[in-house]
Amino acid sequence: MNPKINKPKLLIVEGRDEELFFDAALSNHLGLTDIQVMPIGGKTLLTNSLAALVTLAQFPIVQTIGVLRDADSPIGGGPITGAVISEAAKAFQSVCTSLRHVGLSCPAAHGQFAVGPPRVGVFIVPNGIDDGMLETLCVLSVSALPEFPCVDAYFQCLQGHQIVPNNLQKARAHAWLASRLEPDKRVGEAAQAGYWPWDADAFQDLWSFIRSL
Repeated sequence: MNPKINKPKLLIVEGRDEELFFDAALSNHLGLTDIQVMPIGGKTLLTNSLAALVTLAQFPIVQTIGVLRDADSPIGGGPITGAVISEAAKAFQSVCTSLRHVGLSCPAAHGQFAVGPPRVGVFIVPNGIDDGMLETLCVLSVSALPEFPCVDAYFQCLQGHQIVPNNLQKARAHAWLASRLEPDKRVGEAAQAGYWPWDADAFQDLWSFIRSL
């Protein structure tokens, strides 16, 4: 995490790829200049990163914090008696545990904000319900393009040979990116290059959350 706070609103993301993605979205689509994107180096480092954040001399200037996390890991949350808890629910509970550990408020649900100061919001990607990650939204944003069936055909062919990636959502995103003019970009680099359609329906709930910071 960047140890210096220089804006009144913080958007905490998992890593460098997400930092590039959201920096591009803020500057090239949302037009928001008062939000600082802070990568923490991985979801398991959230508690330690928040603990360091609240001790910074500049922390009193922070008005709002938004925490983004993927719903792609069983970390955190714990069992709920008589129910099967989703990865999205586990992720939300894990973020709330980290927030409370450092004395910050946790909102009642995904996509909402707790009163401050500072106000704190949590968004579990892709939508607070389904399993997934940033790549899930990126793939959805381009899935209606006429060339996208070629990507699905590629993976159908692989499955016919009993080849299945461990993370199909990431694999589909990178397969589509391999078709672009510069085929070796990661998701965040692709955002910087303008490869993702910012106005796609897939991103709209996420943009609404960020606009609410």
